Amino acid sequence: MVRGLRARLTATEAQGQITGVEGELVVEGAFDDAQLARLQEAAEGCRISRAMKVPVEVPVRRAGSPTEDA
Repeated sequence: MVRGLRARLTATEAQGQITGVEGELVVEGAFDDAQLARLQEAAEGCRISRAMKVPVEVPVRRAGSPTEDA
């Protein structure tokens, strides 16, 4: 049974750009090594973890202007 869960994300910056993101989950409760390994697998395979491993583009446009998809 999980008694507690803490999450921490830390971004590394260089020259004003994020160059990496580190995360840590700390669980409180009675877990054996196999259960912790399964939690590790789930954390590494989740959508957020996978998304953080690829570059992200965030285009900015004026409201009402056409998009590239249109």
